Amino acid sequence: MSNVETGLLLGDGVPYIRGGTGQREAVVFFGAGALFKRLDKVSDPGRYARQVSRLLPGHKFTILGYAGSGFDEIVRDMATAIRTPPEVVVGISFGGFVGMRFAAQHPELVRRLVPLVSGHRFSPGGWRMMERQFEALERGDFRTLVRENALLFRRPWYNWLVRLKLWKDGNRLATGFRDPSAILRDYRQLFGPDFKNYSEYCGRIISPALVIGGTADRYFDRGALEGTACLIPGAQIHPFERETHMPPIEKSAEVTGAITDFLNRS
Repeated sequence: MSNVETGLLLGDGVPYIRGGTGQREAVVFFGAGALFKRLDKVSDPGRYARQVSRLLPGHKFTILGYAGSGFDEIVRDMATAIRTPPEVVVGISFGGFVGMRFAAQHPELVRRLVPLVSGHRFSPGGWRMMERQFEALERGDFRTLVRENALLFRRPWYNWLVRLKLWKDGNRLATGFRDPSAILRDYRQLFGPDFKNYSEYCGRIISPALVIGGTADRYFDRGALEGTACLIPGAQIHPFERETHMPPIEKSAEVTGAITDFLNRS
């Protein structure tokens, strides 16, 4: 994409990628990768912009990363950065946690909410994967950290390509990553005792919401998706049967259709 812009909002604060075309505005809260590496420093921001553009045709969008070290600080940053409510707020994976908390605390800034491959809690298997990430960060093991966040496709050949890239670029994985002790500190603050209160935050969301995810997602299984949709008043749910964590890539046309239908109806 030729119209991709990167930079920082709030001075040295929130990293962003902007792209897309159209009259409608969207804000996208990025996944956990934005905790590992600053979003404005990624080598190919156009790749992320192209993925979001496919999901939100006809939208100008801002993809936001994170500067704060806890949900309260992150949400405060987002409330300062987002001056007027966009048509839709999309939270991808970890960004879904941010989106739900943001919608609960700042309903005036969220007209519609889409937690995408996300839920109000991790599945049991998802917690085990998170525990492995904690252990990897304690060792400074970026290879394991990236693998836990990348080998998530349902289709084996996608995972094979990821493994090939990890083998080929393994020695360069840490390039541009934040210090592992800083990431670990953020993890402990984000997923500490307050994380258990997410069901309460969901109950305070008043904007129309659409929960999208794969029923075989190891981070957010069917129970997590359905539980989230039940907790958010009036929320809709669009489960992708037998899909894992990557419907936005592996089922992009179907995900786009679900979001478009939701925006047209809500």
